[in-house]
Amino acid sequence: MNTAMDSLQFTIPEILSIIGMAQCVYILVYMSFRAGGWGRAALPFVYFLVLGLAFFANFARRFIGDVVPFYDTIDWFLWFSGPPLAVLLMIQIARITQPPPGRSFWVLALVPLAYLAAVAAQRAILETQFHDWLALTGFLAGVISMVAMWWQRPVLAQFIAQPGGRDRYWLILTLVLVNLFSLATVLLGLMAVLPAPQVMVIRAIWGLGFVYLAGTSLFRIYPQALRLIERAARQGEGGLSDDDHKLAQRIENLLTLDKVYHEPAYNRVSLAKELGVSETVISRVVNQHFGKTLPQLFNEYRVADAQRLLNETDVPIKTIAEEVGFNSIASFNRVFKDLTAQSPGQYREQKRSA
Repeated sequence: MNTAMDSLQFTIPEILSIIGMAQCVYILVYMSFRAGGWGRAALPFVYFLVLGLAFFANFARRFIGDVVPFYDTIDWFLWFSGPPLAVLLMIQIARITQPPPGRSFWVLALVPLAYLAAVAAQRAILETQFHDWLALTGFLAGVISMVAMWWQRPVLAQFIAQPGGRDRYWLILTLVLVNLFSLATVLLGLMAVLPAPQVMVIRAIWGLGFVYLAGTSLFRIYPQALRLIERAARQGEGGLSDDDHKLAQRIENLLTLDKVYHEPAYNRVSLAKELGVSETVISRVVNQHFGKTLPQLFNEYRVADAQRLLNETDVPIKTIAEEVGFNSIASFNRVFKDLTAQSPGQYREQKRSA
């Protein structure tokens, strides 16, 4: 009886891991029901799934660590996958509706490459412990991931001034700091300043802190879970019912918070499907509420975002056109000039010389 009770006594690291698992499960369930589609939920889901499994690996080590093959390697893979996945998650948080561009997914190769590098180093220097090489190469993979995040500054800069942008900005900043502090903890372990058990505890604390902050932020980031204030500007619009007004507000949320227009293929069919109404209703509400067609509305938002990027960054015009949702540089130039009476290059030059 005493032996059974002793097995149920958990250490502090195990308790922290249990709390972390519970928080990750909460976020995963929330994302499944509130994200508004797997297009926007996939990356956050994968990130918190991997983090939840990492917490589980910490918790279960005492119970199954000796019987599961390659347990240390699995644990290493789960924890060091965090920084590369965090890079993609931060881009997702900034863009919300559409996933990061395909060129951003190269960071996922960093952890497998780090493992191969550790294997090669172990074979070359046999007297060195393999887990030491794993820690070193995993640390380097994390550093490269954070450098890759630095390259994404133009993508992240465009949403800060937008409604809801400040909440997303602080969540992204928290994610950056958690990863930096976690990498610093690993570095202290590599330098033998901290013993391995303390590294595991501190790493779990950083992860738990981020999961808690992320869980409390999701209600502000995803507009489907928000109780938004009705805008006074909706009053006095003839021909729109109360349900139409609510639908117009949902459309405006998708534009100002989700930035659905950043996806070139997103159109009236996509919007109608996401909102669960017919295309005819979408057209009628957009025409009466906004006073223009849906393509015109999308292009106005795209050009507004492009103006901000042209003014605040040195990103090439072609890249800006892709980021804000245009299919080609030609259509971007044409629409931009139609709305501003200037080409993108002229606009940037004028703002820089002002």
